[in-house]
Amino acid sequence: MRKNLIIVESPTKAKTIGGILGKEYIVFATMGHIRDLPENEFGVDIENNFAPKYIIIPGKMKIVKQLKKLAENSKDIYLATDEDREGEAIAWHTLCLLNKDIDEVKRVAFHEIVPEAVKSAFKNPRKISLELVNSQQARRILDRIVGYTISPLLGKHLEVGLSAGRVQSVALKLIVEREKDIENFVPEIYWVIKCEVEKEGHKVIFNLVKISDKVIERIKEKDVVEEILEKLKKEKLIVIEKKEIIKNVNPLPPFITSTLQQEAINILNFSSSKTMFIAQQLYEGIEIEGKNIGLITYMRTDSPNVSKFAQNQALKFIKENFGDDYLPEKPNIYFSTSPISQEAHEAIRPTSVYRTPEKIRKYLTTDQFKLYELIWRRFIASQMKYAVIKNLKILAKNDIYVFETEGNFVIFDGFLKLWPLKIEKGNEIIEKFEEKEILNVKRYFKEEKETKPPQRYTESSLIKTLEKYGIGRPSTYAPIISTLFGRKYIKKEKKFLVPLKMGRIVYEILNKFFPDIIEIDFTAKMEENLDKIANGEKDWIDVLREFYSKFKITLDRANELINRDVLNEIILEDKKCPLCGQKLTIRKSKYGVFVGCLNYPSCKYKEEIKENVNNSSNRFKKR
Repeated sequence: MRKNLIIVESPTKAKTIGGILGKEYIVFATMGHIRDLPENEFGVDIENNFAPKYIIIPGKMKIVKQLKKLAENSKDIYLATDEDREGEAIAWHTLCLLNKDIDEVKRVAFHEIVPEAVKSAFKNPRKISLELVNSQQARRILDRIVGYTISPLLGKHLEVGLSAGRVQSVALKLIVEREKDIENFVPEIYWVIKCEVEKEGHKVIFNLVKISDKVIERIKEKDVVEEILEKLKKEKLIVIEKKEIIKNVNPLPPFITSTLQQEAINILNFSSSKTMFIAQQLYEGIEIEGKNIGLITYMRTDSPNVSKFAQNQALKFIKENFGDDYLPEKPNIYFSTSPISQEAHEAIRPTSVYRTPEKIRKYLTTDQFKLYELIWRRFIASQMKYAVIKNLKILAKNDIYVFETEGNFVIFDGFLKLWPLKIEKGNEIIEKFEEKEILNVKRYFKEEKETKPPQRYTESSLIKTLEKYGIGRPSTYAPIISTLFGRKYIKKEKKFLVPLKMGRIVYEILNKFFPDIIEIDFTAKMEENLDKIANGEKDWIDVLREFYSKFKITLDRANELINRDVLNEIILEDKKCPLCGQKLTIRKSKYGVFVGCLNYPSCKYKEEIKENVNNSSNRFKKR
């Protein structure tokens, strides 16, 4: 009797699904993509409506042969790849390799690999979505056009191995331009005036906030500060207002891809790539007591929505473990602020809240446990009651000078029991201050401060910025950052992203000759067009044609204008040789590109452009 064939991407996912559906199904893993554009050629026929030339990925021929043989002897074929565009594309490429029509196979997709979701998906198969496939194809071809035309240009004039990418280059721009802002920043000295008050043996610090009812933040003139300090000694400091505000602080929504990456970076010190790799393991299934079980829902999502079943399960768990006081008055429902979010998808959550981290700890690696616990805690907290915080402000006046101190106090912890937030707490003694009270001032004093430059990006803040501007999509953030590291365009110093010299040079060339490609609004608009293709609102060939008609003009101009003199102008900015005073120039050798003196061979001065990534300097390194 012939069996049904299920095609998925990974062996772990195959094992988990096979365990759910039983022996009447054969589950086969493609090991990711099995067909793609060739690596050693452009592979896109621009004149023929951007027709892509797809080939079987090297090393996948054996898998394709096995797949075809299984398909010939199967009853029904189910394509159960991931539910996003990439998964849809893998399903479509598999269909093409099997020479099947779109009506001859069944497409199933599920958000979590648990019996109920998997069985339901197989009872309700659908057709492959050509809109999703075409959106993925358009993205792939756009990236191929940019990468395979600009990268050779960089290789020709600098060195082979450099690359430019449609989204990667925008991320590089953000990092380099932030570094320039830091370098060009001119700090300013200013002073703040403070007052130390004693109450029942406790010290409380007040800050000067108003002069003659005018709000002040900083004072830049030192003589003005000294004058104020002298005047303050002459009068008493009297409480003029005690202001109390009760705030309800709502829980954060459950994770989507970007927020999971951000919190895993901030709390666990995981890179975005590591986070997604471990999340994939948790989604596809972990062996627990002899069975592979999917522990979390699909980790590539931009929707904070959760199913009614999952929400009810969480509320039941909260009641059983924390009590009625921690249940919200009505269930917490979250909506995406993004106009292109797919609300039909779910947030990242545990497939069962009753699989608490501690219960399954012994089945997980240390890193799997850490990430699962983060996801579990965030989801349960998202369904809990708000926290109640009291904000207390004390205003005190000395003549025309108004001082303030404040504190926040937790009245009811609510969701904070599982997901602590940073709350600026104050000294509890301030609750005892009363209006018209004359305060026991120990001293008035000044503190010298200096304005700070903007902070460099971390992986977390870069992802947040990319998401804010609509650049890339959740599934692309980790590979974008990995590519920048891999090309040695950036390095990490502590937790911060620092552009390396080669990254800065590539940015300067792109900024001069391909400004649209690294322009934030342009890239975000292209992402919108890809979403419209996925929604059936735009034709993918039209989008490619519109892009290429403008890009070709820019590309031809760059090929015409880029030469050594232009590179010298961009990279060296009339920098002189420190040995002989002659101009420096870009040179190439078998070891790569470097800076040399125009007086060579009389003057043998050289500077390396490539940096040792362990070197914190952004300057040329002499050799």
